[in-house]
Amino acid sequence: MIDMTAVDREIRAARAELADPGNVKGILSLPTRVRIWRAMLDPDDDELSYQHRVRLKIACVRHVLPVWYRGFPGDQRVEEMITLTQALMDRRTTDIDQAQEYAESLLVGVIDDVNASATEVEPGVLKPDATKEASSFVADAASMMTISACYRDPDYDTAEESDDITDDDELLPDSLDESYSCASAAAGALNWMPVEQTDVPARRAFWAWYLNEAIPTTLAT
Repeated sequence: MIDMTAVDREIRAARAELADPGNVKGILSLPTRVRIWRAMLDPDDDELSYQHRVRLKIACVRHVLPVWYRGFPGDQRVEEMITLTQALMDRRTTDIDQAQEYAESLLVGVIDDVNASATEVEPGVLKPDATKEASSFVADAASMMTISACYRDPDYDTAEESDDITDDDELLPDSLDESYSCASAAAGALNWMPVEQTDVPARRAFWAWYLNEAIPTTLAT
């Protein structure tokens, strides 16, 4: 059984972190999220823990689909990735290698598209289209969501090794957490980027939704 008292305690702590006046960028830190994920685990039901983990990732990607479509109107690749992820969860597809290859190819293709959209702002300096770059964060989240679903390990996101990492930006690009990528898509900026280049209200709104709606809805299903 999930200890909902522990979940509620960690969510309250996360809300306090988000509301802290010193948190000018509206960041919800990785250690705080890891503590929530650990509280969400059901020690008696690995499959349920896995389902909750992946459903939360799907919810995050769905939430920022409008950001994806702003950069790639009519492009169904992210929704196709959601469908594939659901099939993996339901065991309707068991070809893990193919699923991972498809997920990786999505991100590679989108990055190529973003690079192709870049314009030369000064000799030898290219700047990607900002809208497409934000959309690429959604593609990154969708790719990692599908890869994550390939592993039915309830501790996939909560291994003790994660305790050594205190900042999302310390992670390699191919191991970023989906919620971070989605928050970055909403904000149009990664955590390390200057606040002047960040839609801070949009980032705060994403994390507030994550804490107040996404997690409770996920645990209720």
